[in-house]
Amino acid sequence: MAERIQIDPSKIPCPNFASGAYAFMRDALIADNNNPDITNHEEATNKLRSEWETENNARHAEYLAQVQADEELATQRRREVEEIQQQREGEKRQREAETAKEAEKKRTPLYSLKSGTSITSFPQHIHPYAKKKMSQRKFVELWYFTPEAYAEAKEQRSNVESNRFELAADDERKGAATFTLVGTHSTKPSSNAVPDAMLTWAQISRAKSAFLNALPIGNYSSEYIAMFAGFYTNMDMHEELQKPKGDLVMAQYHADMRRAWFAAYEDGEPFDLAVISAEALQLSREEVRNKAHERALAGKKNLS
Repeated sequence: MAERIQIDPSKIPCPNFASGAYAFMRDALIADNNNPDITNHEEATNKLRSEWETENNARHAEYLAQVQADEELATQRRREVEEIQQQREGEKRQREAETAKEAEKKRTPLYSLKSGTSITSFPQHIHPYAKKKMSQRKFVELWYFTPEAYAEAKEQRSNVESNRFELAADDERKGAATFTLVGTHSTKPSSNAVPDAMLTWAQISRAKSAFLNALPIGNYSSEYIAMFAGFYTNMDMHEELQKPKGDLVMAQYHADMRRAWFAAYEDGEPFDLAVISAEALQLSREEVRNKAHERALAGKKNLS
């Protein structure tokens, strides 16, 4: 690669070749037999000045070519940036069109009335907050699938404040968001909800079926539904449950792994939840031991 010229050569003044500093060069030209036309210092000065101007003009031409190349490169990069921006704007418009289309699909159609028919049983009501989270494929505590949560949902459904609504974002990932007009009762978590880590194994066992049955709300594929089912089945069959405090360990494992999976899913890298991790299970055992130790220390302090 040729060395870049940093300064315009035309801006550099010609040296004073008639000065004493260049006397040795003038003397050398006069004494050089290859330059018979140079016989005095004036002719030598003109020769030096002419050669310098020729070299300077050549450098100036290189500099102008360099400037032109820089301008062409800058223009090309501006075009590339403009093309990228146009492409992104086009993709954004396409996403907005697809979002609007999906929003229209979510609108409840006007079904044909089946006159003369009724139902023979009452369906269980999923808690509104859990239903919203499931539809967004986001993490929601398993407590929302316990009988207590279902009872709360049934009570809320019968006491909906129909005149109070607000906008709820359905999907905020990657800059795209759709909004649905919903009752305020469905946008807030229950004050009675408890973290997964506080659920007993018995509560988990009672709630898991309701959770699995609610997976279609999020339009999970059969592969994902099978994975969640395998998660609970493999825990039910794990030998850890036969050990002392095994139910505490599995409850802790359930809480940690379920939270970790949804976090990984949000990042676009879901793993196979049905695979029981021996390393993670050991961490759960340690966590259960640490909690027991903390409770013991707290008990001793209370007695003292």
